[in-house]
Amino acid sequence: MTTMKTIDLDIKGMDCAQCARHVKQALENVPGVEEAEVLLTAEKAAVRLDTDLVSKTDLKRAVEKAGYTVPDQAGPKAESTTATLQADSSRPFFALLGIVFVVVLVIVIFGEGLGLLDVVNERVPWPLMLAVILLFGYPIFRNVIRASFSGRIIPHTLMTIGMLAAIAVGEWAAAVLVVFFMRLGDYTESFTTERARRAVKDLTALAPKKARVFRNGIEEEIPIAEVQVNDVAIVRPGEQIPADGQVIAGQATVDQARITGESMPVEVGMGDDVYAATIAQYGAIRINVTKVGRDTTFGRVIQLVEQAEANRADI
Repeated sequence: MTTMKTIDLDIKGMDCAQCARHVKQALENVPGVEEAEVLLTAEKAAVRLDTDLVSKTDLKRAVEKAGYTVPDQAGPKAESTTATLQADSSRPFFALLGIVFVVVLVIVIFGEGLGLLDVVNERVPWPLMLAVILLFGYPIFRNVIRASFSGRIIPHTLMTIGMLAAIAVGEWAAAVLVVFFMRLGDYTESFTTERARRAVKDLTALAPKKARVFRNGIEEEIPIAEVQVNDVAIVRPGEQIPADGQVIAGQATVDQARITGESMPVEVGMGDDVYAATIAQYGAIRINVTKVGRDTTFGRVIQLVEQAEANRADI
């Protein structure tokens, strides 16, 4: 008898849709894995597998063999200052990016027509241009080499071949321009991907982290992951409701805007349903937990957002 289970696996190093497809293929090639859904913006994979045939270590090995990494411990991902500043200044960034792109493109077109690139090739020593290529292209070349060892061809592979062809015929200025456009495209893709990831992270951050439950006649505070169906959860004024459930005692005014979008709090009492991540503003209640984790209404909202980010047109 097979034991099927779906587990979440954090994955680092994905920066494009093609990366996500490579990870998906690597995971689904592991014997015992039925299906893998890779979420680029959430930086994780939901893997349905037979626990008798495959372990998390097997999945980690497959991901690493494909050229990506699996963090040893899952946890909240800290937002870097750079990412936050980027997300907060997206419009000026894209305006500046467009200006830079147009300026460089105009220079290239007129430079080629007026023979300026030939002048650069003649007057600038090739070792200097080689140093510029290696300095600015190193992150890309590293990824291309890793992908090649994994038997993969990525978009940068083709552009790198083009750059090497330019070097082979002595067009060092053209090779520098190829590296420039590769880095520009790489940075733009990373920027837009990080913005999408931040939206998912901000939503996930709203989920409750701890719960106060009543077990064996004792009230104790536990991590949200340890809450089980049929636990009795205690919610006091100003606290988040840790899971979906039904009120069995008390009365409270609950802000359900995160789930229902209602601007006004609602009164809940005996027999009423309440939802994870909502806030009890006034009053205290006890609830019988009916759904936890990914099965809660809030958990399903997060899943829908992640899937919406992952399911995009092939173009």
